Amino acid sequence: MAEMYPSDSELLNIVSDGETGVDYIPTGKSPYYLEFRKLLYRLILAAKRANDLRVYDEGGLDIGVKAGKFWLGTEQVSYAGSSGNTLADNKANIYVYLNASGVPVINEYSGFPNMAAAPHVRLAMVTTSGGDIVSTTDCRQGHNFVMPYGAGGIKQTIEAHTSSDTLTAAESGSIHTNLGATGAVTLTLPASAPTGTEFTFAVQAGQELRVDPGTSAIRDDSGQTADKYKKANAIGACLKVAADTNGNWVTAAKYGNWTQEA
Repeated sequence: MAEMYPSDSELLNIVSDGETGVDYIPTGKSPYYLEFRKLLYRLILAAKRANDLRVYDEGGLDIGVKAGKFWLGTEQVSYAGSSGNTLADNKANIYVYLNASGVPVINEYSGFPNMAAAPHVRLAMVTTSGGDIVSTTDCRQGHNFVMPYGAGGIKQTIEAHTSSDTLTAAESGSIHTNLGATGAVTLTLPASAPTGTEFTFAVQAGQELRVDPGTSAIRDDSGQTADKYKKANAIGACLKVAADTNGNWVTAAKYGNWTQEA
């Protein structure tokens, strides 16, 4: 069913919209062209933010991207806008987005990246054929809204492991424990994780909890050897690690006695 308008009487008696500041043109107002320009002026002011980071067709296989800003954690990233971005021809889907550094990506054809592993701003999905742009779907929806799970923002995920497991980069920011384990548990960190990927580990059962970096190294004062796990078995021991720029893991925080595999 189509959305209903107010009654004709209500429409004719609306003077202005309080939220946007747009004034309705009164019946019989003269000169009408001036009132229409006033209406456009207010509508454009109200719609300007909707133009931020919008992808538009420039003809042929070229697209432009309007200027705009976005937040990456507590850092505001500015994008100056661009034109003449030439897309590949005969592609059913081209996923156009800005990466975390504010650089446009126009050669992704399989889908948008995983948001947890590669933070980005989704801009558009474009179809090309015969040297031209066939369709453009706006994908910016959702970036203006964040759903908090409670006071203080989005809560971290906590997972209790009773057996060994391999973590993924998409789980970055989560907390992992050995609550309920009856033996040693080995948790393997993801290979080739993006810089800044982080995990927290906590011993909640009196069993050995091992954090395995795979072929990389967890660097701390207990050792910095590649392919060696860190371990602790005292309840309350905690370890927080983050992927560095060299493909290893830096120890961001540590409590209790963690030692390196012999």
